[in-house]
Amino acid sequence: MNIEHSQWKKVFANKYILLSTYFIMLLAAILVINFVLNAVYSVPVFFNTLKNFSIENQVNPLSIVSWKWFFIFKLKCWFIYIIAFISITISSIFKIHKVHSAFKDINKGTKGTARWTTIEEIKETYKAIPDNDLEYEGKAGTPIVHYKNDIYVDTNNTNTLVVASTQSGKTEMFSYPLLDLVMRAKVKDSIIVTDIKGDMIKNTREEFLKHDFKVHVLNLINPFLSIGYNPLELVKKAYIKGDYAKAQMLCSTFTYSIYHNPNSKDPMWEENAMALVNALILAVCDINIKANTPEKITIYTVIMMLIDLGTNLDNDECSSLDSFFNNLPSNSPARLQYATIQFSKEKTRAGIFTLAMGKLKNYTSDAIAKMTAVNTFEIEELAYGEKPIALFIVYPDWDDSYYNIVSTFLSQVSAVLSEKATLSKESTLPRRVRHLFEEVANIPAISGLDRALAVGLSRGLLYNLVIQSVSQLEEKYGEKMAKTLMGNCGNQIYIMSDEIEDAEAFSKKLGTKTVVTMDRQGEELSTSKTISEKEDDRALMMPDELRKLRKGEWVVLRTKKREDLNKNRIEPNPIYASIKNGTQMLHRYEYLMHRFNHKMTFEELGIEADHRYIDLDKLIIDFDGKYEEDENYSSQDSKKEDYYNYENEKNEVGYKTLITDLISDDKYDYIKIIAKKYLSDEDYQNFIKITYIGELQEFFNNPDKIDIYKKIERHIS
Repeated sequence: MNIEHSQWKKVFANKYILLSTYFIMLLAAILVINFVLNAVYSVPVFFNTLKNFSIENQVNPLSIVSWKWFFIFKLKCWFIYIIAFISITISSIFKIHKVHSAFKDINKGTKGTARWTTIEEIKETYKAIPDNDLEYEGKAGTPIVHYKNDIYVDTNNTNTLVVASTQSGKTEMFSYPLLDLVMRAKVKDSIIVTDIKGDMIKNTREEFLKHDFKVHVLNLINPFLSIGYNPLELVKKAYIKGDYAKAQMLCSTFTYSIYHNPNSKDPMWEENAMALVNALILAVCDINIKANTPEKITIYTVIMMLIDLGTNLDNDECSSLDSFFNNLPSNSPARLQYATIQFSKEKTRAGIFTLAMGKLKNYTSDAIAKMTAVNTFEIEELAYGEKPIALFIVYPDWDDSYYNIVSTFLSQVSAVLSEKATLSKESTLPRRVRHLFEEVANIPAISGLDRALAVGLSRGLLYNLVIQSVSQLEEKYGEKMAKTLMGNCGNQIYIMSDEIEDAEAFSKKLGTKTVVTMDRQGEELSTSKTISEKEDDRALMMPDELRKLRKGEWVVLRTKKREDLNKNRIEPNPIYASIKNGTQMLHRYEYLMHRFNHKMTFEELGIEADHRYIDLDKLIIDFDGKYEEDENYSSQDSKKEDYYNYENEKNEVGYKTLITDLISDDKYDYIKIIAKKYLSDEDYQNFIKITYIGELQEFFNNPDKIDIYKKIERHIS
């Protein structure tokens, strides 16, 4: 930091100093006048004493002079006092004006008024949380500064952007403290964390469980130690409900996250690939809903349909895919999506097929295909579950093949929770959901992220975006979108960046302040110099100073923080967490290491998934067999119960047979939709309480309900 020119001489221009000087001068003048007047009145006495002076009478004529004359007023000469008062006052005014002009503070802020927030202002604005291991009252917040034994946090619904390059300590001084604050709050938020390499879930899972969180992981490093995530689950549910418009919209959202490229010079290819995959998804939904095999609605099934029908050409060079869609009804959503492909030429169509398959090929690996074949995590539970959830998304830093799965999942989370909040009476979620997106610019663009940041706060969706540089974000989202994303972040934290452009941009955002500069002129070795002062402007923190922040220091822009804890209006001046002021941030090793340091493998986390036993062959649609359903799904491991819970022919179905033991969750959801459509509200509420097959049969053992039972019976048997 620079050393500003000190205007110590401005003390001489202080009004109290100047007034005191005036009164001292006036008092001195009065004392002098008193003495002179008393001396004048004593002149006769002086001469008389001098006249009578003799050897016998040796009286010193000066003995009549007394110090008391200073305090003896001669009111007979009042006009002299008045003249003296007026003269001294006029003279003092001119003199004081000259002194004030010469020494006054010339810094009037004309070049800028930017300044740092003081510690006292921070205490009045932010909630103080002790940096111990205990729970604290109220909501969690984003760490702003650390002072003495407290972390001052922003508990408002505010998005945060963190600019921090590699090895800047962003995880240690921002992410881990944030996770600690989330878990220790008594009013608990759910949180989604993009955890590259999986270190954070290993180090914090035990603590989250102690604080009554459910902990889940979407694991792309080892998909067999992961929740099951079917990207088409939302599409499937919408299609089952007959909401085809929503199903088409969700299809478009899914394919957008895979194929959209903001930097594409010819988006026609991506748009046609989206249309092709949309058509395939809708066709797969239609086939399997009609065939009573909703569990086959998976991305793997879609890929295999493209492979089986797209590569099979007849004599007219038309693929089986063309024939399939041509045989669909003219108003079929799937056929309408495929229509754009049919308008293209043969070579163009081949290119579209190749592009579509190129992006989908990552879903064909056994582990990913099985993980995406089922859905074991309900997104709504983040906000509506009995317990808060910590969901970690683990992905490898050495392979970006599956990164679009991450962006697709995150965009679906935003869509589901936003819809739930919008349709609720309060238009907000009952539990806030935080998003900690580390290295957000390293995964494909998240569809609708700009809208989520803009309107999500009122719904209880809070986002923390951690990036290495702004250029990295612009490359992924485009310059305009990146600017929008950053603009929607009320807190912007700068830790370190290797890009000079980032430091320059952040320095500009901090604003400028007015400083007084001194100019010295004269001969080089002369002691007689002419010194002048003037106002000048200077950035509150220069780009090179930002690039030299020490370990633990950061700078916070808080443009949306305009009220203190007492709702008083304040100016949102930036905050400098500095070592000099004792407000630097602590790293994990300085206060969290005893809780957040659990070295282990993913296997030791104890998160084993059943989808490893799925038989992928059973997900493929048999087009030669006219979509006949295979009734005998079997497991790849005879020691495991069949994943889909089909009818076990070895066991007799009895009264106490659980419904969920007999049919899959997907089928049961479908049965509920049918029941809700035909039953009264009261009967439906009784229906969803049924647990056993015998109870189900008794419930429908009524002439008024026998027709309804026939509609669902085939889904049970």
